[in-house]
Amino acid sequence: MSPSPETPARGPRLPRPSPPLLRGLAAVVGLALAGVTAVTGGAPGLFERALYDQAVSRLLPGVPRSADLVLVEVDDRALSALGERWPLSRVTWARAFRALAAQRPSAVAVDVVFDQPGSRDALELGEDMLAALRESGLADQPAGAALVTDLEARLHAQDGDARLAEALAENGVVILGAAALTEDVSLMPPLADGALGSPLPLPVGSLRLQAREVAGSIAPLRMAAQGSGMLNMLVDADGVIRRYPYAVGVGEHVWPSLALATALRLMPEQGESLQRRATLDHGAPLMRLPAPDWLPRVSLADVLHADPRSVGLDLALRGKTLFVGVTATGLHGQSTLPGQVAVPGVEIHAFALDNLRADRLMRSSGIVALTGLLETAVLLLVFGWRCRRARTLGAVARTALGLTGVHVALVGWLAADFGWVLPLIPACVGLGLMLLVDSAARTEELGRQRGALRRLFVRYPQSSPGTSVTPGDPR
Repeated sequence: MSPSPETPARGPRLPRPSPPLLRGLAAVVGLALAGVTAVTGGAPGLFERALYDQAVSRLLPGVPRSADLVLVEVDDRALSALGERWPLSRVTWARAFRALAAQRPSAVAVDVVFDQPGSRDALELGEDMLAALRESGLADQPAGAALVTDLEARLHAQDGDARLAEALAENGVVILGAAALTEDVSLMPPLADGALGSPLPLPVGSLRLQAREVAGSIAPLRMAAQGSGMLNMLVDADGVIRRYPYAVGVGEHVWPSLALATALRLMPEQGESLQRRATLDHGAPLMRLPAPDWLPRVSLADVLHADPRSVGLDLALRGKTLFVGVTATGLHGQSTLPGQVAVPGVEIHAFALDNLRADRLMRSSGIVALTGLLETAVLLLVFGWRCRRARTLGAVARTALGLTGVHVALVGWLAADFGWVLPLIPACVGLGLMLLVDSAARTEELGRQRGALRRLFVRYPQSSPGTSVTPGDPR
């Protein structure tokens, strides 16, 4: 009979990590998630955006209806009444700004960039004819002089850029749109001098939105207006706008958004306070959401075709801050606010102005992110201490549930009352992992105790009740 092969010797078994060590590693995971959220811009983190959207759209109170902000919209009805397609002609824009000036608004913010000169084909033809008349000598005759005068008047009326510049200067409160040229906005020609006026005295490097160049309206229109503001939005990867960039870094300068430029025009005495708020959260704080139909609307068709002495138009526009932009179907983009459908960009600018002046901005970076990290650490330390002292798994589970409730209540209270948005998920993940580790450790310990008792009873069996053992019995 051949000898059986020898059983290979087993190496030394590695010691298993102790439950306190595993709980510590679970707490480190929660802290690491909170740290990643802090260094990547603050809450909401990647895995809590959907939860944040539901909270701000359903739980936090909406911004009340505006009393002095009005949206003058280029809607489907306006395009139909004007018989034009978007973009509107410069002559139509000139008529619109003159009609708005008659209502004496406090400011007119325009969600449009006039970055290209208007069409001059007909003007060039008329100017060539005018030059030919003068060279031929017909302009010296009475009939020729009358023809030249009429042609000059017609050319003057058809020069859309000149008419629009005159309307902007007469209005005196118009703020035009501009755009920072980023990877998402790169088709517009940059300004030759790269200037929109006077930059803001703010630090550039800390801003969330940075660009290489800036595009704006053509020089005659820019000089006739009261200023320009950036129209850029910060859109997350899921297509939702959660932050509004009030300040944009372009090279070595900082330029205001349309909302901030309008606020500075309306409240120059609060300039320092407004700029300080605009730099919160690296220039792009989170926004509170508006209530449904919070912004009164007036169609551009009513502005152009209604009697300027109309009482209804006067009540709707006089002394108000007007935001002018396109809302016609398919022309205003597909960006959304949390929990809402597509929202026109001009409405978001108006909403951002209301947030800024009322100081309803929500913060999540800086001291807020540090507070969230510390709160997560304290929560996990308290739970770890409780795990070591609790006698039963039920007590540990109740502690985890209680701390989770305290965490959710604290995060909700800070967001609703102070506008501080702390990370929610990291602490919950840390608590859940620590609970799983403690549950597994207690279950394993309970299994060992049961096994020891079973071996004890097998080694020392007891007689069944009601049986007796007599001497000499083989049992």
